[in-house]
Amino acid sequence: GEIFDTILEAKVVTERWRKHYNTIRPHSSLNYRSPAPETYFLRQVANA
Repeated sequence: GEIFDTILEAKVVTERWRKHYNTIRPHSSLNYRSPAPETYFLRQVANA
């Protein structure tokens, strides 16, 4: 675990982790691709 000195620090670190998890980190359920490009692709297909 991590101990934060302030609420602001906790929010910044949490948001950084969330962005990494949802845009960069590969996910096994997506055949080890990151979710952000996958979501963009699905939106393009849906709007075609």
